[in-house]
Amino acid sequence: MDAHHRCQRCALRNLDCRFEKGDAPGTEPPIRLLSQVPAQSPSATIDSTRRFPDHAAVENSELLSPASVLSQGLSTHVIADQSKRVLWPNFLSRLREAFSLGPHHAPEEREMVAMQARMTQPRGLHPSELSRLQAAIDAFPPRPVADFLLHVFMKHATDVFFYFDQAQMLADVDEFYTNSSSPLRLDSAFVCLAMATFALGSQWTPLEKPAGFEPSQPKENVDLGRGFAVHAKTLIPDIVERSCLRSVQAPFVLGVYFMPASAIGTSYVYLGLALRKALACDLHLNSEDLSMTERDREVRYRLWWSIYSLERCTTVKLNQPRSIDTRIITAPYPSQSAALDRAQPFENLDCQLAYVRLVRILDEIAGPADGLPSSADLSQSTWKDDLKAWKRSLPPNLKLDQIPPSSWKYRAIAHLYLNYYYAMITMGKVALVTVARTRLKPPADRDAPDISDKVKSLANDCTKAARKILRLFENLTRHRVITRFSFTDFQGCSIATIVTLVSGILERDSGYDSRVELGFNCLRKMATGNMTAKLGVSFVEAVQSITNEAASKLQQLDSPVLSRETSHLNTHLGYNQWLEWFAVQEDPKSRECCVVHPRDEAPSRGESRDRHAESWLAAPATWQTQMELHTPGALSIPRDSSNLSSGSSNPLVPNDFFSGLHNDEQSFLMGLTGLDALGDALDFSGLMGQME
Repeated sequence: MDAHHRCQRCALRNLDCRFEKGDAPGTEPPIRLLSQVPAQSPSATIDSTRRFPDHAAVENSELLSPASVLSQGLSTHVIADQSKRVLWPNFLSRLREAFSLGPHHAPEEREMVAMQARMTQPRGLHPSELSRLQAAIDAFPPRPVADFLLHVFMKHATDVFFYFDQAQMLADVDEFYTNSSSPLRLDSAFVCLAMATFALGSQWTPLEKPAGFEPSQPKENVDLGRGFAVHAKTLIPDIVERSCLRSVQAPFVLGVYFMPASAIGTSYVYLGLALRKALACDLHLNSEDLSMTERDREVRYRLWWSIYSLERCTTVKLNQPRSIDTRIITAPYPSQSAALDRAQPFENLDCQLAYVRLVRILDEIAGPADGLPSSADLSQSTWKDDLKAWKRSLPPNLKLDQIPPSSWKYRAIAHLYLNYYYAMITMGKVALVTVARTRLKPPADRDAPDISDKVKSLANDCTKAARKILRLFENLTRHRVITRFSFTDFQGCSIATIVTLVSGILERDSGYDSRVELGFNCLRKMATGNMTAKLGVSFVEAVQSITNEAASKLQQLDSPVLSRETSHLNTHLGYNQWLEWFAVQEDPKSRECCVVHPRDEAPSRGESRDRHAESWLAAPATWQTQMELHTPGALSIPRDSSNLSSGSSNPLVPNDFFSGLHNDEQSFLMGLTGLDALGDALDFSGLMGQME
């Protein structure tokens, strides 16, 4: 057939447009496997006798086409098959062109097409798979409840991410409920994704509770989405080998769902699975599939960058290694797509773009991509400039002070700012502890060089960032948009509170106590019904008692007057002895009434520290076990510390406070955050030398 009659796809690929006998001119040419043997989703690879019980079975040798077995919405959802969208026809065509050969295709190429068609035959579900699938379908909520949970999910859980095409998901759910013979009812990937969506949506239902509405159920200490999540988990093994978007989206949503309860465990595994599935489907690559629509291509890019950004941001916060080398990513950033954006009830493309750019900066702060050490001086300056440039580049609709708190985007934008301030804390918290540790050493032991202005500046930036985060939570609390079940919120508030406590060792202004109280109030509210979060609150409380002791020690070291407080009770004792002697001289009966007992005037410093020690010992066993590795003496603090007559320093406060409690500064910082926020690659001991 001449070029005039070639179809558009063949013309673009410079391929022959051939038709087999009996084929209509509209039939796709055999060599173009991308269009003839479409990439099929799990919904397209289910045995036709089960998919369509009212129709005759299709011969096993016949390859099912998405157009023949799927609705229009489902066929556009298909993205890949076991051959990974079959890039070899393009490669072979380019190879022939490079060698100046004609466009005719060798018999071997046609044989490859036939072989691949046989490889992609539909596979029936195993009885155990059908059993799990039916159990999950039976657990679907009533239609009004499903609609409500989907609305809550899209409004509150979408945040700065892209989970799926919202319009497509709504259409699929509608088909599931209205068509009892829908292929979706035998699609494990769809059912798994729907259950994960219902589970995550359930977590955010408290934000939709009407004012003054006080129902007896559900209780505040229950996991609202657990039932849905259990069914979604049981279906994961059935879809893990499928090559469709839903097999990527389902573990992604489950990973977000499990973050509050098990960020370092279950959630980390599911996010890792979603990332690996995305890599297996080549979502990280700039697609060259000309048969893919602009909308489908944009869905792939948005899903990839959402998975990568959340997974990378989480690994930084949990001190886990970088999962992939960013240099392998060729997929472009999400961009505007009129066909896609108009169909999204809660469109957040601007938030997605801002988050991706911020995570790329955070990725560099956490460690160079090549794993090689870089100049701290140059890097810190560059990262700080990059962060400030990122903030300046935010469009007006992402300025938090210009967004009404009632907007569904308010929390998403607040999270952008929270992660921005977290990046500043990541840069400066080592410097903050460096300053505190140096200041806590007695003058006689301060042999190290003076702290440089750069270190002081980083420490100051870290403290300011913590204040800004707590101010964010003050606004979230005021506008009643703070709730439990948010890892981002809890982790951000926890680190901001801890940084505030550490900075309080050095200086406490008039607003210090109110900031600390705000942090703890928010943490306790978010920890409702979550034992992991409650353990985190106990850990921060233990850190508070330690920083209070450190602040008291620093006061003694910095002020000659205050430093004599350690022998303050000795002065009382001498005065008391003199007063007793004087009273006897004047009137023996006045001895008892005139005696000034030191314990009656003020509680002893030892008594105060006993209370701090008890607070530490009362911490949950899980935290205690972790900290024992770094605090050999913390759990055996002397209880009898009231006898200070020797004039020596209080034995409860060692001279080298930080290194006395922890074997090394790096371990201390990892324990201090409660989330192991600093990795083994961080050379704390070399920081001062690099930044002098």
